[in-house]
Amino acid sequence: MKIDRGTTRMWGVLAGMIVLFAVAVLVPFGIRDAGLQTRIDAARAELGIGEVDNAGLAQLYNEVEELRDQIAGRGQAIPNEDEISLVLHDLSELINAPGVTGQEIVTEKAGYFLDYNILPVKIQFSAPFATAYDLVKRIETLSRVVRVDQLEIEAEPDYPRQPLVVNLQLSAFFASTAIGGER
Repeated sequence: MKIDRGTTRMWGVLAGMIVLFAVAVLVPFGIRDAGLQTRIDAARAELGIGEVDNAGLAQLYNEVEELRDQIAGRGQAIPNEDEISLVLHDLSELINAPGVTGQEIVTEKAGYFLDYNILPVKIQFSAPFATAYDLVKRIETLSRVVRVDQLEIEAEPDYPRQPLVVNLQLSAFFASTAIGGER
């Protein structure tokens, strides 16, 4: 079997093209990839991200589980939109305690957000110090998520036996029954 000159030349040109492709294309990409890897390693070092630390991950997992247990232990729940009236009922029952006078609850327009909603509630009442303190403490530990945003207490310094006037601004959190929590 004899290989003619044209075939040999064609194979030579083909081999030359492959070598030229490797030199012109693959080598620069390899150099670029090495440079990118160096930048990635430098960024990891700057951010403090190294190899996966299994012991550190286990510790973080335990901390997350501990926080979940603490949240579950609080016994507070975010009511649905339909259940927000129960929060208002609970607040009303609290401030209708013996020794409390001038009770008033006013709700404002609810704020609707992506993951939760807030119903602003203003409460005003008059009560002796011990009763007022107990009521505020009980409001903070309701079975529903309620945050005290502002607390104002007025007292008559000349008449210490007069009841305190307590003004509370609360945020009652609730989940929306609408799809996606939007209005």
